[in-house]
Amino acid sequence: MIKALTFDLDDTLWAVNPVIERANQRLLAWLEHHAPAFAERYGLAGFNQLRDEVLAQKPSLGHDMTRLRLALLELGLQRCGYSGSKAKTIAEAGFAEYFAARNEVNFYPHAISQLQKLKPNYMLGALTNGNADLHLVGLGQLFDFGLNAAQVGVPKPAPDMFVQALKHMQLQPQAVIHIGDHPEADIMGAQNMGMHTIWVNLQQQIWPASQTPASAEINDLGHLADTIKRIHKDVNQ
Repeated sequence: MIKALTFDLDDTLWAVNPVIERANQRLLAWLEHHAPAFAERYGLAGFNQLRDEVLAQKPSLGHDMTRLRLALLELGLQRCGYSGSKAKTIAEAGFAEYFAARNEVNFYPHAISQLQKLKPNYMLGALTNGNADLHLVGLGQLFDFGLNAAQVGVPKPAPDMFVQALKHMQLQPQAVIHIGDHPEADIMGAQNMGMHTIWVNLQQQIWPASQTPASAEINDLGHLADTIKRIHKDVNQ
């Protein structure tokens, strides 16, 4: 019997690239006023450049989007002549500006209505490799819990996040459906745990031939509840 649903967030319930682009633009505009030397030297392209440098030095930050963003800002600010303490203060304030914008998302059609439809019948959890905040994006009242890679210490498809979710829910994998857009991070990761899976394929991509297909595939979130109902029925037969 299916008792719980876990969801990826970015590119499953909303498109993440436009969100990050807007957040970067807002951060750059903020830096133009509060750290003009950084904005002039790096511009928008500099965020990715600095990110890559930080990751080369500290690859362990690759699963922690918040610490990574703070680190790249501090590195750039220090190079622009801001002292260690000043760079840290500016980076933290700039991140707050960025993070507010990062959580201003435009949900895919039917995302909210489907979650509202599912909420009364299932426990809902969020499992994300990103750093979106359930409450800030407006989903706090619909989800029972959330986990991210920074909290867990390793990103999906590693089993850790799925293990912690199952432990939190006190459920066996067969009682859970994981819903996500990424064939490896979401579908393979959940499959390896013995969970049912739904591939959210809104971009009409081709499934990797070498990988076991998901339990189901949807190309429109409006079909989510009915698809879950079918899986539930199959499990109970």
